[in-house]
Amino acid sequence: MQRRVKLICSLWAVVLCGLFMPATLSAQEYVVPHEEEILSRTVDVDSPYYLERLLGKYFAYNEPLSEEEFFYLYYGYAYSEHYRPLEPISAEDRVLAAVEKIMTEPTEELMHELIAAALQVMERDPFSPKNLNLLAYAYGSLGDSENERKCFERMEGVLRTIERSGSGRRESSPMHILMFTHASDLLYAKGLSIKAREIVSRSCEYIFLSEREDDGTLGYYFDFSRIYMVRPDNAAPAEPQQRGWTINNLPLK
Repeated sequence: MQRRVKLICSLWAVVLCGLFMPATLSAQEYVVPHEEEILSRTVDVDSPYYLERLLGKYFAYNEPLSEEEFFYLYYGYAYSEHYRPLEPISAEDRVLAAVEKIMTEPTEELMHELIAAALQVMERDPFSPKNLNLLAYAYGSLGDSENERKCFERMEGVLRTIERSGSGRRESSPMHILMFTHASDLLYAKGLSIKAREIVSRSCEYIFLSEREDDGTLGYYFDFSRIYMVRPDNAAPAEPQQRGWTINNLPLK
């Protein structure tokens, strides 16, 4: 499946393959994650939403996941022993290093290098939209349309799950995230740019947009409470510094 992706540097751009744009939802379509209900369904081995089973299906991706499966997978992952949102992921540096080389000379060897590093990132953050986007780009560049499709569908499923969790227009209806970068990735995937971020409560941040949207929206609220579920209350949230390159509007770092 061929798509168009933009790989953008500060001085030049190369069109490669597709851009995901999340749809706008109505209030009736929002599915707010409730912790007790998510936990009970994802730890029950007899549940269709048992987390380990969903993770296996997600990584194999032999068939698409439903919206409900993405919902319980994404928010249920907050209870996995592998969920460590505040620990650095060293493989992200190897991803960026591979991309830097690719922007000079996009060889097949470098695409394999990028895939290897991005798969390591996926072990630590299975739902990073920008990482899934990079994997799709690399697989597509190698002509592996099957894995390209799988990565795009995973990325779309994650972004839609976050967008379905709330309007983001009010503090009382934030979108819910597992990583700070997931909020950034959603906005970039919508073609929006970020001006600033502000913590407005113990569980919510507001991201200011660089430009007002046509409907007057100045920014969006995101619930980051899961990131600190087992962390000290005085831990200070920090967004990794962004660098200037993007694919599908998603920053690489």
